[in-house]
Amino acid sequence: MIQESVFVFDWENVKAEVLEEFNLGNVDLRDGVAYWFNENGKKVIAQHMPLKEVVIDGSKGIKSVLDQLQVAQNVQLTATALSTGLILGAIVLQTMYLAKKIDKLQQQIDLVSQDVQSQNVLYFMGQLSEYFGLVESVRVLLLDKDLIEESQGIAEQYMAQLAAKRNELLSLIDNLVSYVDSASERHASLMLDFINMMLDLLPKSIHLEVQLYERYGKYKLADHIAETAKQRYEQVLANYKLWCNNKARGVLSGSGTEHAKLFHEKESLLKQLFNSEINQTLLKVHEIKVLAPVCV
Repeated sequence: MIQESVFVFDWENVKAEVLEEFNLGNVDLRDGVAYWFNENGKKVIAQHMPLKEVVIDGSKGIKSVLDQLQVAQNVQLTATALSTGLILGAIVLQTMYLAKKIDKLQQQIDLVSQDVQSQNVLYFMGQLSEYFGLVESVRVLLLDKDLIEESQGIAEQYMAQLAAKRNELLSLIDNLVSYVDSASERHASLMLDFINMMLDLLPKSIHLEVQLYERYGKYKLADHIAETAKQRYEQVLANYKLWCNNKARGVLSGSGTEHAKLFHEKESLLKQLFNSEINQTLLKVHEIKVLAPVCV
């Protein structure tokens, strides 16, 4: 058992009127601060959200940790997607979950780089390694709010670098997928595992990127990044799903599609990726905004 501390919202100490407006969808939550509109139509702070520390077993998977934290919160919100999304965001930011996932991806990058000599693939691996190294740096920076003033300059550099590298990686994925057709069985298997890991991690890194903008008060940019990155990711995932389905059908049709058997063997892992409720929740949590002015 690996004990880790996670700070989550203490809903029992949220003001009753704030909790009510949360359930009505009339609160805009930004980096731990709840906002609403006053009687003059001006957006003001409703409450700095209270926190409580929860000790969890970090050796378990993210679903188990999510269950532990949901039980600890002991409050049911009408907006269950918001509640789940906030907890998932806390797990991604505060625990070693993402760091461990990035380490595993780096190991996969090393395997592919050693085994596959295509210059295009090696270039992609290098770019991906840089991107997720940057993501982990952002996660560490976001752990301490007291660093806001001193870290303004580096945070702006991170914002520019994250957006550029994320867009480049998403653009290169189609090229990487097409390489699988010409690869050996071993290389194809390595590449598929790698692509699946990468696409599973991207919603978490996008969530952190949005959090970075919110931490430094760039709320409109945060909304823009959340929406455009979500759309681009979903487009890439849909294209990958279509490609995988076409390959898997080769097993049934006997058409001799390259590596058709391999795709069939990885069917359950692919379904987990394509149907991941955790990824869908993280991508959608930023869509929940203030719906109407609230009189206080």
